[in-house]
Amino acid sequence: MLYEANIYQMKVEEHTFWVAESKVLKGCVGQGNSSDEAIKELEENEKEWINTAREFNIPIPPNSVKREKNYSGKITLRMSPYIHKRASEYAETLDISLNQYINDALSEYNEKIYHSFNDSSHNQSLMTSNIIDFNYTKSKPVSIITQFNDVEEK
Repeated sequence: MLYEANIYQMKVEEHTFWVAESKVLKGCVGQGNSSDEAIKELEENEKEWINTAREFNIPIPPNSVKREKNYSGKITLRMSPYIHKRASEYAETLDISLNQYINDALSEYNEKIYHSFNDSSHNQSLMTSNIIDFNYTKSKPVSIITQFNDVEEK
């Protein structure tokens, strides 16, 4: 194949078959009784798609190549001084470094997101945002925390 493709099974009435669908060439698909058959047909259809595009002067998308991302494990992070102070204090209380505290917090949050994506119900919100609203009355700040849940669009 020259381009990335989605490969999946499809069932129409009682017939189950495989589909290989180009992510780049609109309408270019292949079908078969196995994934290999669907991919083979897609490869043939890509050639036909490109030949037809040349014949009618339709622009042909460049081949896309995904490159493996390398992660160094280092990030630069900006946060409010208040969050920085609180995180540092909690880390000290736990007798761990601030780096370890942030790493643990991100790990925990990633697990919650992972389980939200893999939860079949999808009725729960993936993320919750806390917004602190400071109302200043008579030079005395009053903190009100309002919680908003993201709502999935239907």
